[in-house]
Amino acid sequence: MLKKLIIFFVFCFIATGISPYATAKSNDLFKTPITKQSDQWKVEIKKVEKYDSDMSKPLKNAYEMYNIVITNIGKDLENVEFNSYKDSPNTQTKYGLSISDDQHKNFKHGEIVNFSNFPIAVNSNELQIEISWHEKSSSKKIQGRKYKETFTFTPTN
Repeated sequence: MLKKLIIFFVFCFIATGISPYATAKSNDLFKTPITKQSDQWKVEIKKVEKYDSDMSKPLKNAYEMYNIVITNIGKDLENVEFNSYKDSPNTQTKYGLSISDDQHKNFKHGEIVNFSNFPIAVNSNELQIEISWHEKSSSKKIQGRKYKETFTFTPTN
């Protein structure tokens, strides 16, 4: 009887020790924080730390919630636009996630845009953040040259 009781306690100890780890591992699509940067941009993906009552919450086996923070670490720019795309199984087409539908007419050095509570599907194998802009022009009538950078993030396994 004592041997069965010891085996039962050992089993319970192992089960409770492994179970929380397995649950946490399966719920984290990205090991956060993740930062990628270029000469012009710094893009960070962070886990949502606190949920307000009006915020969407993660849905197990469907999507996770993250904060995406984009910082202009380069020069002042004009007509900045942010787009995001995810892949989908069995297709090469990228699906837009519509971070922002508006352009930022002027986006200065050090300026930050924060997309809080951003859902990312757990079946995604790739998240792309695309930033396009025009460099500042000395003429008010002519736009500066257009540029684009894409930052690609893949889930941790």
